[in-house]
Amino acid sequence: MPINPSDERATGGSRHAFSTPDSNGALGRGLRSVTVLGEQRGTILVIMALIVVALLGVVGFSVDLGWAYWNGLEIQHGADAAALAGVIYEPSQRTEAHTEALAAAFANGYDNGSAGTTITVLDFEDDPTAVENDSQLRATVSHEIDTFFISIFGIDTLTIARTAVAEYTAPLPMGSPDPYFGNDPALGRWPNFWGNIHGYYTAKAYGDRYSSQCIGWNLQQGCTLNAERRQSLNPGSQNAEGGYVYGVEVDAASIGSILTVELFDPHYTIQGGGDELTGDQTVNGQTKEQTTTFMLYDPDSTPLTTNDGGNTLLCSVSYDARDPYADFNGNGYISSSDDQDGDGDIDFDDVELAYPGGVAALWEPFCTVVIAEAGIFPLRIMVTDPGAADDMALNRWSIRAFTSGGPDPRVYGLGTMSIYANVDGSTGPTVFHLAEVLEIHAGKNLVIEMFDPGDAGGNHSVEIQDPSGTAPPCEWEAVEDETGATTSGSEASCIIATTGGAFNNWLVTIKISLPTDYVCAADCWWKVVYNYPGITRDSTTWSARIEGRPVHLTE
Repeated sequence: MPINPSDERATGGSRHAFSTPDSNGALGRGLRSVTVLGEQRGTILVIMALIVVALLGVVGFSVDLGWAYWNGLEIQHGADAAALAGVIYEPSQRTEAHTEALAAAFANGYDNGSAGTTITVLDFEDDPTAVENDSQLRATVSHEIDTFFISIFGIDTLTIARTAVAEYTAPLPMGSPDPYFGNDPALGRWPNFWGNIHGYYTAKAYGDRYSSQCIGWNLQQGCTLNAERRQSLNPGSQNAEGGYVYGVEVDAASIGSILTVELFDPHYTIQGGGDELTGDQTVNGQTKEQTTTFMLYDPDSTPLTTNDGGNTLLCSVSYDARDPYADFNGNGYISSSDDQDGDGDIDFDDVELAYPGGVAALWEPFCTVVIAEAGIFPLRIMVTDPGAADDMALNRWSIRAFTSGGPDPRVYGLGTMSIYANVDGSTGPTVFHLAEVLEIHAGKNLVIEMFDPGDAGGNHSVEIQDPSGTAPPCEWEAVEDETGATTSGSEASCIIATTGGAFNNWLVTIKISLPTDYVCAADCWWKVVYNYPGITRDSTTWSARIEGRPVHLTE
């Protein structure tokens, strides 16, 4: 029976569900709708599949990116450690610098030459373009890591490289650019100061900031302690601490030759001028004598720390007071009758006349060693803790050094020095070397400290000069040691008035901003000028440093 399109029963109640086969009505449209819907569903599945793959790729990339980021931090730590560990050996111990840098990287998990790992260490001599100066070291760690999800794209490994540059600001050499430190009466060399160290139970107010254990005037065991004191520990041993450290610097051209270090009158200098002679003195019932120990160590990268395992003790001599040393006439004590030339003073002119061997005999051989490596031989000078005994002595001395081959050594204070200046200002200002400040410190701050610079009477001043002989601008602050009183100033030219004992027992801190174009060519020594009108005898403790951390990263 033919279907009647108008029959609602044939269409389930809908008159428009079908059309005649030869028409473009509802039936054709319905078939096309079903086809299009199927195609759309297929397209959506493809798109969704692509989105899922893309999302998986993004997730995988994120995971691998995080993995690479974390490894980058670890590799950076390895590069930082390598640069910091090696730079302290620059520039004099370059082999050690490279060795220690590689060792530090290895300790952080990066072995140079192993699969996928390369470590490059460069200093100024390796490549002047790699670093700015010879106190810097560049370390680059390149390390290959495996990937996770992005390996499906054919990326199985990533190579990450990180670089660090470290700089070591070594202690500034102080006091001398020469092979001697202090006066040399035998050869007539007069920088107008002596090396100085005060006895254990002397007062800090005498001018020795670190060796004196006391403040006030109860100068014996049980005194009120100096807060900045350096205790004398283990004198004469590998683990000695206390006193001051000086440097004897030798060049690589001297390796294999003989280094000789001599000391001028290391036994004891009685109170008064540095040109007064040694003796065993008792004043007001107190014994004014001391034992002074001199110790020379072989070089390492940290000369101020001689008990860190890096230095070998080469020579150690303890000098007791001679008694009596200037008693030229042999009557048992020092008096005007010991004045051999009749000038009213007992001095080195009298030694030349009356002492066997003259002034030259006061130079005593201290240490002779074969130079195995270049660098700074630390020379520690300290006094012995006398226990309950009195020890109020003030010792003044000089150092000189020479080699059997190669350039002359340099002898200087390291970071801090205590000096005794006995100057005659009537003949003009006294000038002595303060510190060597190289051009690599351009743009930084030079900080100078002078303790107790005000013991001279009359109208006088202390002037700081740069290598050109000019007094630059400076700021300063002074603190009285026992009361804490303060004063400060700013000078267009760094000349600080110390008239009338203005800074007796005060610490004066001077800050000088080095210009960014600071140059000093071959001579980079800054100087101190004592503008004193008359004869001055004064112990002062000096320090000089470049402001900031000694070892730090610059990149």
